[in-house]
Amino acid sequence: MRRLLARIPPLETAIIVVAVAVIVTLGMLEQPQQTAFDSYSSYDAASGGYRGLYELLQREGVPVERFEQQLALLDPSVDTLVYAEPLDFDPRQIAPTAADVSVLEAWVRAGGRLLYIGHDDTAAKKKVLGLPFSRPASAQAHPPRIAPSLQTAGVASLGSASTPQRWLLPHGKTVSLFDDGKGPVIVRYAFGHGTVTAVIDETLFDNANLARADRPRLAYALAQPGKAGGTVSFDETQHGYLTPEHWWSVVPRPFAIALAIALLALLAALAGAAVRLGPPILPRPRDDRSSADFIDALATLLERGKAARAAMQDAAESTARTIARALGLRSGASANEIAERIESQAVRDEFRSLHELAQTGTPDNAALVRTVALAQRLRKEFAPHGRQRY
Repeated sequence: MRRLLARIPPLETAIIVVAVAVIVTLGMLEQPQQTAFDSYSSYDAASGGYRGLYELLQREGVPVERFEQQLALLDPSVDTLVYAEPLDFDPRQIAPTAADVSVLEAWVRAGGRLLYIGHDDTAAKKKVLGLPFSRPASAQAHPPRIAPSLQTAGVASLGSASTPQRWLLPHGKTVSLFDDGKGPVIVRYAFGHGTVTAVIDETLFDNANLARADRPRLAYALAQPGKAGGTVSFDETQHGYLTPEHWWSVVPRPFAIALAIALLALLAALAGAAVRLGPPILPRPRDDRSSADFIDALATLLERGKAARAAMQDAAESTARTIARALGLRSGASANEIAERIESQAVRDEFRSLHELAQTGTPDNAALVRTVALAQRLRKEFAPHGRQRY
């Protein structure tokens, strides 16, 4: 062991130890100094928390839960809502918005039961939930008073409230449930179809003071559901425990299911379009016939029947009758008679060419086209509606 220690260089070892000590000291100094505030949260097991109240109700068989959603999702399934006002300077708190207050008021008016712990004169000034104003505790004490409804529940002694404030009863319909001799500490009043129970002293139910006197019985009497099977929820949103809501958890469940089915169908369609499982289906070619197709078919039929000679003769004979009628000859006049009556030598030559093609010409496509062209031109020359030449 001595040999091992002798091998360790003393200077380097001292430098390393000092460096580690400096780093640890600087790390401790840079850590932010956190002040332990009274959170009044059901998660907090410290003296200023409400975890003891939560576990007390849970042990007594009361259905309890923590509400960590937006107040817009507060529904009639919650029978009693425990709302503990956080400290104004607590950085963890999330202040409710005007929309949250409107939803909470609508829920109480519809028959909800609110256990409000704390006081907020600003909210009372705005007439939020009909909350009463607070006032300083009375200097002259009188005997404590506990409402008969609480005495029936076994509440006989509660001690004095630690807060210097007391409730200022707004009207005769507000019932004082507990007066410690210096003013009302717990009051209850109707708000629409629901009720609001206001406890001005938040330390009555914190972990440090819950076990004193008959405060456990008081907590059970105030927080138990108003109807069988009802749920008691501790509002944790203002204490910083807010679960973010996504759109699929907010929309109605049938809509979410239908949207999921539609997306699956779309994915299946895209997969089917991307992965070819068989040969492509080609559309049938269109077989729409036009007048040109009809003419081609008729020409093919005539060509197969060798009708070119007959067509050439028919064109020549019909043209000869038209010219004979125009020249005042009988319809059965011969080609020579008709040619002798035609004054124009060029027209006469075309008529004779037409007659020769029809009688002795080779019945091919060129001869047929030439015959029809001559016949068409001569018909125009001797048309009865055209220019009178003869």
